[in-house]
Amino acid sequence: MRTPIHLPVLDRLQVSNYPLYPGAAKKGLDLVFSAGVTVIAGVNGIGKTTLLNLALRMLLGASNPSKAATRDIGKASRRTLVNTKKFKFFAARVPNIPTAASAVLTFHIGATKVVIERSLVDLSIIKLAIGKESIKDCTNAQFLDRMAELAGISSAYDYHMVVRYVQFFTEERLPLLWSATAQVELFKMFFAEGPNMASLNALYKEIQKVDSDLRNRVYQLKDRKVMHAKVTAAVGLDGVAVEEVRRILYETKGELEQANKAVEFGNRSVQEAIARQDAGRREIDDLQNQLDQITHEFHKQDAAYISQILPVPHKDKMALLVQGLTSNLGCFVCGRAGSNEMDVINQRLEQHHCFVCDGKLPEISTDERGPTPDELLDLEEKIQELEAEIERRETGQEDGDRIYTQALAALRPLALKRNELVHKLEELAIQWPNEIMAANGENPSELASEEAAIEHMRAKRNQLNQDYRAQIAELSTRMGAFEQDLGQRLTAYAEQFLLEKVAVEFSRNASVKIVTGAVPIKVPTFRVSMTSSTHMATHERTEPTSVSESQKEFLDLAFRMTLLDMIGADSGTMLIMETPEASLDSWFMARAAVMIRKFAAEDGATKLIATSNVNGTTMIPDLLGLKNGEKLAAKDSHRLINLMALAAEPGVLKEKKAKTNLIAEMRKYADA
Repeated sequence: MRTPIHLPVLDRLQVSNYPLYPGAAKKGLDLVFSAGVTVIAGVNGIGKTTLLNLALRMLLGASNPSKAATRDIGKASRRTLVNTKKFKFFAARVPNIPTAASAVLTFHIGATKVVIERSLVDLSIIKLAIGKESIKDCTNAQFLDRMAELAGISSAYDYHMVVRYVQFFTEERLPLLWSATAQVELFKMFFAEGPNMASLNALYKEIQKVDSDLRNRVYQLKDRKVMHAKVTAAVGLDGVAVEEVRRILYETKGELEQANKAVEFGNRSVQEAIARQDAGRREIDDLQNQLDQITHEFHKQDAAYISQILPVPHKDKMALLVQGLTSNLGCFVCGRAGSNEMDVINQRLEQHHCFVCDGKLPEISTDERGPTPDELLDLEEKIQELEAEIERRETGQEDGDRIYTQALAALRPLALKRNELVHKLEELAIQWPNEIMAANGENPSELASEEAAIEHMRAKRNQLNQDYRAQIAELSTRMGAFEQDLGQRLTAYAEQFLLEKVAVEFSRNASVKIVTGAVPIKVPTFRVSMTSSTHMATHERTEPTSVSESQKEFLDLAFRMTLLDMIGADSGTMLIMETPEASLDSWFMARAAVMIRKFAAEDGATKLIATSNVNGTTMIPDLLGLKNGEKLAAKDSHRLINLMALAAEPGVLKEKKAKTNLIAEMRKYADA
């Protein structure tokens, strides 16, 4: 084997606040699993399968492989897991599941103890301890990676598949023994070295991808050839003439595409020019408003300055006189109009002289003082700056108008050219059928190029297939060291289960096609031959339909036991199963129980957990090794899990007579 492999082995399962399993005294479940056989017993609908699913999901979380892998684990090209965010299986089993519903699973992988607590609402991880390490904020994907590493398995995907389909033999079990591809997948997981495993999987995935691309292109090429033939026949032209028409169409379409881009660019230029002009006008309006406000403020401050130097009794009259002069309306006394007088007045006032007699004006107190000449000069400068800015902006608007006019002029011929091309295409569409318009690239040279590309892909796929076959041959050779042991174990289990003569042959000649068009590959597989009521000599059984339903189940179970035996020979392992009691008669039931107990002896390290119906058969005592009316000793009472005392009552237990009889049967095997 490539490295020692250790699979998970359950030690304890605790369930809290989950209505399906209220437990004894309403304290939930607390189940302990020791070496040997543990039987989970109950009537139909009481939750046996759900309990096994709970154990599985505590180990794997809400992860699932691709749908292809759930049909045949050897036919999945995508070897990845999907972690479902909303896993509602356990929430759907009970109405209004409490948010506190949870489970704690204690198990070990090799010598490492693992304790994990999950919410039963969505299977999210609440707590996790691996060995002495407490891990916080662990995702399920990270958890599976750690478990695969502890198990000595190359990936979380392989760990998931081995646990789910080898360790668990439940309703969703797959017929591993009857699928050559499934056997090869398991042999890779158990016997291939890490690099060889990665190389095999990468090759398989690449073959699938190349084959998928190849089939798609072959399909498309066939459609293109059919279209080419239809077009040629529809117009009554040979291929060359058809291509000339198509060339004209393509060129016209290309010109139209360029014209559309040019028109789009021209429209954008016009719209940008309009937007700039609109923005410029808004800015000029804002500046004009500022100018009006400052001019108004200037006149107000100017009048205040003049009024403060006039004698108080004549203040109103002189203010009126000054207002006339400052507004350039002329003197309100004599009516003379002009601006020279205002210049003289301003000059005298700036020198703090009377504007009438030019005498020195008295100083004014701070409280009565109005604006200073400097303040008036500041306002005048702001007015001049705004007037200059407005003039500059208006000049810019004129430039913008020219740009807009030029953009509009450039757009007109572009739009005209586009319209001409549209009309040309319309005329061509009338002249030639729609098939030519729709056909795309089906000229003889392009079809020939595509055929050459397809042949190249076909050669690549065949080479990859050859490489895969060579590596499978190496794996087959490597398994030579294990085939005798595997064959002997499988033969022994099968014969003791079936009471028929069984011959197991390890063959390297089973043909498997990785993809439909590739050469078949010879893979290593086990083939089973066995006697029957009509065949005194062993006869090869190659299909599940060549044996009875119970024989098929036993052979599949024997194959799993064989693999687990080899893995857990030193440190023990675990198998969890639903017993196929419905398809067994009393003799085979006893034989099956003996074989199950032999696989998981109480003095060994292997554990087997099995469900069984309370149906009056000998399956429960046979599984527990009870003979002649024996009961389990008190120290072994945990080996029989009576769900009728731990789970919510199904309808049958509400009937007094049924409940009495079923409880009485369970008391035959262990004291309540």
